[in-house]
Amino acid sequence: MAECLNKSLDNVTAPVTTLSAEAILEKTFDHIFMEVGVPTVCAFGLVGNVLNLMVLTREKIHCTLTKMEKSAHIGLIALAVSDFMFCFLALMFTILPLEGVYKDVSPVLYYHWLGPSFITIFIITSTWLIVVMAGERYLAVCHPFKARKIISLKRTRITISLVYTVCIMLSLPLFFENVITETRCFNNSFRYKIESRSEFGDEFVPIRRMIWAVLFDFLPSAALLYFNICLIWKIHKAKKIRREMAPGQSKDMVIYRHGRENTSTHTERDYTQLQSMVHNKSTVVTRHNGHSYNITTVKKVPGKPHFKCRFANAKLKKRHSESALNSVTATLVAVVVLFLVLVSPSEVLKFTYAKLNEGKVGPKYTSKMITYVTNFMQALNFSFNFVLYCAVNKSFRDTLASIFCFCSIRNFNDPATTRLHQSTDVHELS
Repeated sequence: MAECLNKSLDNVTAPVTTLSAEAILEKTFDHIFMEVGVPTVCAFGLVGNVLNLMVLTREKIHCTLTKMEKSAHIGLIALAVSDFMFCFLALMFTILPLEGVYKDVSPVLYYHWLGPSFITIFIITSTWLIVVMAGERYLAVCHPFKARKIISLKRTRITISLVYTVCIMLSLPLFFENVITETRCFNNSFRYKIESRSEFGDEFVPIRRMIWAVLFDFLPSAALLYFNICLIWKIHKAKKIRREMAPGQSKDMVIYRHGRENTSTHTERDYTQLQSMVHNKSTVVTRHNGHSYNITTVKKVPGKPHFKCRFANAKLKKRHSESALNSVTATLVAVVVLFLVLVSPSEVLKFTYAKLNEGKVGPKYTSKMITYVTNFMQALNFSFNFVLYCAVNKSFRDTLASIFCFCSIRNFNDPATTRLHQSTDVHELS
């Protein structure tokens, strides 16, 4: 009963003038990062991840993708679902009127009790989905022959299902760490509060946090760092090879027709004229046997007054040095970099500070401020992928435009103008 008298439902706090400087700073951090920052970022993340799902599923259906690119798209779709759920649950956690003591049992009370555990499920699920996608892309780029045997759509789906299942199972203990306690007041009313279970005391929680840090902080960060270094090095090597080959390639052109290679012979004057038109970056169209062709390359035959032209699909994607930056590989590299910048350092800092201050009593204003900042950084990571995809992936931007522009939709559905999405793996480039 004494607890009912001392606990106010209005959460009345001391006037600001009586608070210490650290307490005032802590409240400022709480307002900036938790009351304003996290809800704003999560609301943006909800919209962004919905758009991610729309674009990625549309690309998967309409575009010509290789097996490895389809596997990467499935992973990105699963990541968008997990990120969406995180943003939704985190937004609800910040906007609902959560209190220290409740006067009745309500959905808000139950969400206060179980919501953080559900949020954690999707945090660790997104983390390991990124690791799985980075691992697949590492195999595809650095070990292409092994990748063709290992990577398949069925295995990718099974792996994603296992990630979701295992993360849920490992998170089950979180749902039992806290319990709703009931207190009877002097007027026969009841008050409800969320407290830690006595069974999950000082012995269990530190062990769980240590295992948690290894499985979901240090191990994923180390794996992603290794995968990303290898991918970036391969992309850099491929671009270097392209630059070395560029001078020789700039003097050649090839004409493509309908996906099949044919050859025709033209005179030296035609060769000079075509070279001049390509040098001036004009659209070059020629006719052969009553058909029109777009010229991409013309190759001169040494020692002969003629040159040969090959005909294939006029929409064949150019393979130049910027292709790697617009590929699925570059997209996944950017996602991993974002994770390593926003999530890994914050988790390591939070874990290290908690271990150093373990057992200390008194107000923990610094610990709370670190928690506010790390929560905001995590929310930013799970909400920012849409901007990332738009920045590094041209096909994503084109598909997004086709969704909102009638003309683009019409052109997108036209087989003659459909963009061919081809793999830009480094083993193909080199």
